[in-house]
Amino acid sequence: MMSLVSFDFQIRAVLGACLISAGAGLAAEASLAEQQLQGRVFVQKLLQLGPRQPYVGDATLRRVGPKGAEPVLRANFQILRLGDAGPWVNFYKIEWGAVPTNAVTSFAVFRQAGKPAEYASGVTLENLAAAPRFQGARTMQSFGGSDFWLADFGFEFLAWEEQRKLKEEMCRSQMCVVLESQTTKPAPGGYTRVESWIDKETNGLIQAYAYDAKGDIMKVFKPKSFRKVGGEWQLQEMEIRNVQARTQTVITFNLTAKPQ
Repeated sequence: MMSLVSFDFQIRAVLGACLISAGAGLAAEASLAEQQLQGRVFVQKLLQLGPRQPYVGDATLRRVGPKGAEPVLRANFQILRLGDAGPWVNFYKIEWGAVPTNAVTSFAVFRQAGKPAEYASGVTLENLAAAPRFQGARTMQSFGGSDFWLADFGFEFLAWEEQRKLKEEMCRSQMCVVLESQTTKPAPGGYTRVESWIDKETNGLIQAYAYDAKGDIMKVFKPKSFRKVGGEWQLQEMEIRNVQARTQTVITFNLTAKPQ
């Protein structure tokens, strides 16, 4: 799911909520039902998307905390397929840099067309096929101590029970679908709701806000640049700002198409 835009935007807090009172009548209920139906259909469309070829490369993570810049992390990053008809896999492994004790240093995201992503941690390229997979609360873990959680790499919010297409609007000069995703089983300290702006033309993420159990913004997601690799547009740089912790991490990808 990629977008072709790459310019900066001013972060704007979403402070209001749309409340439908009990006396709003059948029209409001029908509107909510239609939003839910359109949301499920749109999510299913997004889940059908995937790469057309394998890639190899690396990723660099730069985090800035309250005390300033932290040590840079570099990771091996590959996109590959398990077998001729198996899932596509995004594989990440920290190769250089100091990480906190017990931090996730390697993981994989498994994508099968039409299905939500699955995850495996502590994996190697050699044991991907046999690695136990998981979803849900366990995805709310930091990768290498950064502001990126495993859930962020796999768009875990697309697996949640409640999906609503709220509206369509311009965002960063692109016409977007505004999708609201909520989970009824949030992980302690994890996201409970995500609002995402997704480019109607490219199905790429333009921006997103993740909220905590209190309804406060926790993180802001900002794709910053893209690059065409092997005929496909690939994310080159993404920024996540943890509004509550006052930290931010930028991940930069360097990919090349792998000969098949």
